[in-house]
Amino acid sequence: MKTFLKIDYYVQITVFCGYIIFALINSLLHNGFDQVWFKFYFVVGGFQLASYFVKIILGFWKDLFIKIYGLMILPIWLVFLLEKCYVTIDALFIIPFYGLLTSPVMAFFYLLYCRDNSKHTSLKL
Repeated sequence: MKTFLKIDYYVQITVFCGYIIFALINSLLHNGFDQVWFKFYFVVGGFQLASYFVKIILGFWKDLFIKIYGLMILPIWLVFLLEKCYVTIDALFIIPFYGLLTSPVMAFFYLLYCRDNSKHTSLKL
C-alpha cells in the first residue's frame, strides 16, 4: 500500500504541475486562456476522483479528509454526470458554481494529503 501511495502522489503532482505548464504554454501560443484553464478542472479533478475511489476501496474511507473531500467533490461530479445524461434537476443548478470556487482549493489540499500519506512510515486504516 505504501508503494501505491507514493505512485499516487507522483501521478497527482505530475498531472497537476504538468497541466499548469501545458496551460501556460498553450495560452501564450494561442491566446486561449479561458478554455484551457476550464479544462484544468476536469483533467486534474478526474485524476483526483479516480485516486479518491481507489483510496475508498483500499480502506481510507475512515480518514477525516477523505470524508470531507467526498462530501465537497462528489456532488459536483454527480451534477455534471446527470447533465451529460440529459437529466436536469433545477434545484441543483448552484452546485457547479460552488464547484468553480471550491475545486481548486480542494485539488491543492488533496495534493498535500497525498504527500503526507506517501511519507508516513506507518499507515493507520
